[in-house]
Amino acid sequence: MKYFTYFGNQLINAKLPDTSEVYYAKPPLPGIKRAALGEHTQRAFENPLGMPPLRELVDGNSKVLILFDDNCQPFPATKKPDMRQIMIERLLTMLYAYGVAKKNIQLMCAVALHRKMKPHELAYMLGKNIMDEFYPHQLRNFDAEDAEHIVRVGTTEKEEIVETDKAVLDSDLVIYVDTIQIPLNGGHKSVAVGLGTYQSIAPHHSPHMTAESPHVMQPDGSHMHACIERMSRLIQKETPILVLEAAMNGALYPLHLRYVGKPNSQCNFAERLLKVFTPATLSLLPEALRYQILKSVRTDYEPIQVNAGDIDAVHPKTLALMKEQLAIDIPRQFSTLVFGLPDMSPYSVDARINPVLVVSDILGYIFNWFYNKPILKKGGVVIIMNPTYEVFHEEYHVAYKQFYDEVLAETTEPFEMQQKFQEKYATDRHLIDCYRNRYAHHGFHPFTVWYWATYPLKYLSKVILVGPEEPRVAHRLGVDWAKNLDDALAMAREISGEDDVVALTMPPFFYANVKG
Repeated sequence: MKYFTYFGNQLINAKLPDTSEVYYAKPPLPGIKRAALGEHTQRAFENPLGMPPLRELVDGNSKVLILFDDNCQPFPATKKPDMRQIMIERLLTMLYAYGVAKKNIQLMCAVALHRKMKPHELAYMLGKNIMDEFYPHQLRNFDAEDAEHIVRVGTTEKEEIVETDKAVLDSDLVIYVDTIQIPLNGGHKSVAVGLGTYQSIAPHHSPHMTAESPHVMQPDGSHMHACIERMSRLIQKETPILVLEAAMNGALYPLHLRYVGKPNSQCNFAERLLKVFTPATLSLLPEALRYQILKSVRTDYEPIQVNAGDIDAVHPKTLALMKEQLAIDIPRQFSTLVFGLPDMSPYSVDARINPVLVVSDILGYIFNWFYNKPILKKGGVVIIMNPTYEVFHEEYHVAYKQFYDEVLAETTEPFEMQQKFQEKYATDRHLIDCYRNRYAHHGFHPFTVWYWATYPLKYLSKVILVGPEEPRVAHRLGVDWAKNLDDALAMAREISGEDDVVALTMPPFFYANVKG
């Protein structure tokens, strides 16, 4: 059977055994149009869950800190105006009406240890009016290495260090505007991680958190999320936090590209033709042009619902909405998973995906996108299809390149790399300078994404990379290599004894709800 999927910046029709199963995301739920989003935002702040209305939380003397996501979510980038622009513009109008002085309002992008957003990226997200009014003196990226702005909040009952930006403690109210694409994000993670330092992120982004439990991508049963919640509650004791959570629907593709994420049974005649001819057409184009074409796509995401209020009152509603959009019932576990990986990662916005992110995207994200149990049986095989070029963005992925060249050359085992290399990278003065002043991910960041693969690296019997012309890249990543999909399937068959194959068509994204 044919499996229409990504292969980096290419689309292909891969051949799978006829008995294979291919799963797709649900159609997008109806969303709130941008013209109505301001009204929904105002209604949410006027009627928050578990908290008094916004007008009762502020007055003429209030200092307010408005936090928002970086461009890791939702990704890929949405069309203009960005939803955060609309929601924050309405929030500012409300604050002014309630007597809050402009001089007492700060806006901050909660980048954590991600790369900082450039001015033009902030402008795309927030719009000209907000930039003109607040940037750069009252609008900035969080800086986890800025000693003048970092404060120690305390330690949790498990001795986990909690640090954050001093603006949180100096504010009378913190408002987090959150556009949530998957259950990994939002809730207690927003402030505690978004304004977290290395000292406060290292405890939960650790292989210890995922060695025995695969739950990373959702809070239920997750050691990682439990640690984050402990930290968040400590911060909440110091400053009230009001969250505005917009749960996103699955409308990733604009209308003319929706056929990419749909099964043939839901495609019209023209869309089925496009699935036949698009791979051949794209193959005629140079790689650099394919990259530009696919990176230029702007998504049609819309919020399913917008809720404001206390984290414990709002976030369960968000998770329920996410499950309604994301949950795909799958009748059983399989022996082999085949996945065609696009040149896409939340950590490669405005960049090509690098080899470290190829492993992270599949074993850290895709493998863990389930609600109850993995889609693969224990001892199963994952086949990744991606060309996996040894390309690292010169600005953004400085630490990733060093991690690939030095750490992975010695070990791919999470606990060993944590012991031998983590502290060195986290405190390296050059990497810190690149993070603070040159738009690079923090030196610790490549470790965090690799640690999310701790459980699947132990759970699976084999990971096979199909795409590189020779095995060197695969060997550096600690995985097997096959020259083509047929050879990879044969390798998997030797382990399972059968063609028991499942393939996933993403994006749009979904979570498995595995029966049996």
